Amino acid sequence: MCGTQRRILLGLPVVAALMATPWLWGDAPTVEREGVTPLSNAPWEGLPDQPLSPAEVDRLIADGLKSSGRTAAPLTTDEQFLRRVMLDLTGELPMPADIKEFVADADPQKRAKLIERLLASEEYARHWARYWKDVIAARVVEGRVLAVARGFEDWMRRQLQANRPWNEIVQEMLTAGGLMRFDDPAANGAAFFLLARQGPDAVNERAAETSRVFLGIQIQCAQCHDHPSDQWKRIQFHELAGYFARTRERLVLDGMRFVGMELMSTPFGEHRMPSPDDPNSGIVTHPRFLTGQGPRKYLPDEDRRQALAEAVVDRKNYWFAAAYVNRVWGELMGRAFYEPVDDMGPLKEAVFPEVLARLAVSFRATGYDTKALFRTILNTQTYQRQSRLGESADDHLHFAASYPTRLRADAIWQSLVNVLGTLSGPGGAARGPFPFANSRSMLEAQVKGLFEVDPSTKPDEVEGSVSQALLMMNNPVLNQRIRAEGTNLLARILSAYPNDDDAIRMVYLRTLARKPTDRELEKCRAYVKKVGQRAEAFEDILWALLNSTEFQTKR
Repeated sequence: MCGTQRRILLGLPVVAALMATPWLWGDAPTVEREGVTPLSNAPWEGLPDQPLSPAEVDRLIADGLKSSGRTAAPLTTDEQFLRRVMLDLTGELPMPADIKEFVADADPQKRAKLIERLLASEEYARHWARYWKDVIAARVVEGRVLAVARGFEDWMRRQLQANRPWNEIVQEMLTAGGLMRFDDPAANGAAFFLLARQGPDAVNERAAETSRVFLGIQIQCAQCHDHPSDQWKRIQFHELAGYFARTRERLVLDGMRFVGMELMSTPFGEHRMPSPDDPNSGIVTHPRFLTGQGPRKYLPDEDRRQALAEAVVDRKNYWFAAAYVNRVWGELMGRAFYEPVDDMGPLKEAVFPEVLARLAVSFRATGYDTKALFRTILNTQTYQRQSRLGESADDHLHFAASYPTRLRADAIWQSLVNVLGTLSGPGGAARGPFPFANSRSMLEAQVKGLFEVDPSTKPDEVEGSVSQALLMMNNPVLNQRIRAEGTNLLARILSAYPNDDDAIRMVYLRTLARKPTDRELEKCRAYVKKVGQRAEAFEDILWALLNSTEFQTKR
């Protein structure tokens, strides 16, 4: 028997086995879809397909406030606005010279011009790239996955810097493939979104995260049972998972060394919805989007993920535009229309849903221009109003004022650097198995680790901890940098400003980006006199400001 005949005969049992495996070819029975409600785009039907101006947004909010009986807060001072918008767009504090210049500027368009400068800055792209890295990586625990998170961050920074439309960015993430190297992960950073989910449940996790992150809809509860408080059925979840049935990941070796992770496509395989009675059996669920539409069966992996990406970013898909708007509005205002920001949906309650719908249409009309959306929101009086707390933690302000929120970990770290200068932890650079780890100080890792929080968390659920307080109060590196000696910040201030009042004002400008109130100035002046040692007294004042709620909060 020749080799060719032998291979053919040996291959027959394999082919027969494959043909008899229903989830590989889709020949298993399909599930009935009775009672399934497709995702509706009703919120924006009939709305004018054109961008909104800041004044139009303000009018919509004013109408909502009138109907809810709430009174809008006054506008921020220039000092308040400068600190807020810089933290929002760059994660950094303004310097005292910038504050004085901005306050003294008589140009009525100075706020709008500042917004333009910040949106054009590299700091803006870097700050919001970190935000999206945190959104995707917040629920990842696999160390090898986190090793390439910095690569995704760098890739996203370049997309934002070029102001690439949001729909194109998302499409690239959903259709990505290939290798992310541990030593050069930015070369294929788009693959991080799918590679972030690994293991036997990766297909389901990719479906859940696609819906949560890009549609703002949490459908993961329907993986095991029909959603108890929403419209989603098991079949809808598993049909969404069907888009990833032929997507696989693997670690790549070079000899005995891991060099990266690769996103691969398999030539066959279909997703199954497990039987609730027997996990080893189930029903094939071919890809179908939440709207009820789906591609033809048995498509290759690349084609079905391309079909998914097109369905997600489709101009008729309201939830894609609304999810992005809801997130950005929530980050900037402290409160979103839907809360949490990733738990929207047709049966969910929202504050002023008609305003969100108009903003979503506006976002679509700009071609999903992310900077245009920031520009519109930041130039509203609604954004520029002073901060206010509700009467209770659950009291939504209906955007009558900005809601104070704790700074994210990156902003806390950058604020400390802005105030105290370069900080290095004990023992120098952090050590780790991946190249990027050695570029981060031990202190930076500690601060970011302790203050890190999932950006999708409701603001009211983000609370301080004892560990955070102890680090800020007792860390030897921070305390050394606070001391008034050598070239430290405080030593330079006390040397340049022999008058105590002037020195106090400069310390406040540097830490809180504002001048002290008359009462604060009086109390600090009295404290310096009481201590008797000028340097020691000012060290205590600087320490107290860095440990204040105001320093760690965006107001």
